[in-house]
Amino acid sequence: MRILLFILAVAAFGISLGGASAWYSIQTIHGFGAIRSGPWTAFPFAGQSEVDPYTIAKSVADGSVPIGATEGLAFEAVTDSGGEALQMSCDYVLEGKTPPSKLWTLVAYDRNGEVAQAAPGGRTSLYSGAILRFPDDSFRISIAERPQPGNWIGMSGQGSFRLVLRLYDTPITANSGLISTTMPQISRGDCR
Repeated sequence: MRILLFILAVAAFGISLGGASAWYSIQTIHGFGAIRSGPWTAFPFAGQSEVDPYTIAKSVADGSVPIGATEGLAFEAVTDSGGEALQMSCDYVLEGKTPPSKLWTLVAYDRNGEVAQAAPGGRTSLYSGAILRFPDDSFRISIAERPQPGNWIGMSGQGSFRLVLRLYDTPITANSGLISTTMPQISRGDCR
């Protein structure tokens, strides 16, 4: 009887440890072949047949549909450029340029993977054709609960969130093009 209890305890411990390590890998490790540029992470092989099982599991856990390699590339940010987690109680400024693409979208998601709740008069997504730009083609997007001048993503709520920038019809679908890609910076402002 003692041996049977010992075997059950070891099996329960192994299953718990295996489940915890799989959850940690899916939530924190960005998969094999992931490319980072500042706070942004891209999974260039997520929409291909050679995708690794961790990237598949992350897509399933996030509820996201990967963009095919010929369609474009999706970048995700869960931290600002300083490495701090994105929080709905803080204001942010996203500024710079995106890599070349015919069209891009920027969407804010809450920690449950749902589109974030819009603040009164605000919206939680933008696309490249509807933003104001500077003469050098750069832009500035304010992310805050209260209305901001210019480009504004208005969210309300509490907790963490993530930004997903999808580039459609972009030439940077290979690793060599992504390594030198410059992405917009995300700067934290005031927090409530």
